[in-house]
Amino acid sequence: MKTIYLLAVVFFCQIVWCQQNDSKQNQFIVTGSIELKEVADQASVNFSIKGTGSTLRQAVEQADTKTKALTDKLIDLGIKPRNISTSQFYSGENNGDKAFLSSSKDYRAIIETSVKIDSLQLLQPVLFTISEAQVDRLSQIAFSYKDESGLRRRARIEAGLKAREKADDLAKTLGVVIGKVISIEELLPGQTVPSNSTLRFNYPNPFNPTTLSELSGETSGSGFFAQTISVTSQVRVIFEIK
Repeated sequence: MKTIYLLAVVFFCQIVWCQQNDSKQNQFIVTGSIELKEVADQASVNFSIKGTGSTLRQAVEQADTKTKALTDKLIDLGIKPRNISTSQFYSGENNGDKAFLSSSKDYRAIIETSVKIDSLQLLQPVLFTISEAQVDRLSQIAFSYKDESGLRRRARIEAGLKAREKADDLAKTLGVVIGKVISIEELLPGQTVPSNSTLRFNYPNPFNPTTLSELSGETSGSGFFAQTISVTSQVRVIFEIK
């Protein structure tokens, strides 16, 4: 009885294996890859302002006053208040340029502010305004694309269309007929990557020609050039062969 049972199990496994093997023989597997590029339409920049004083409070108040005066000028240029935020804050004893015979610089406070520029027409005026304020540092200018989620969605759709196009071409060439889609796998989810790395400028010379030459040839309408944002996507599709 046990022998009959074991033979039945082996026979069943052979049938399942044959069905799976036959199923794989009737599959058509293709991949579709796409890269979409768009010129960046917004940017962000960080700047830091230092305040000093004989007490920690005086240092913080000085840094805060300077920062507010500069951000008010940026708002007058057209930067929305919601696009200005404090990103870092440091305070403590001043071990750098402390006065030798005076306590006027015993403490220091540094406020780092992030500014989002959603119109690249304002990029040049913003940079000049910040540089004229004699900030402690101007750095980390990064370009981006407003509708990044939409760009990634377009990339996924285009990758799927590429896979279908490849399948149709190969099926016609090889003389087979493809049927329904059996499986879809996203191998490389849509990734948004700037064409160049983040730009870094250090005050007092934020307009470095060497760095600017690394940007793409697309102009933002000012003396600065926007980066090209690249999105890649790849999918694998398994079709049935009729």
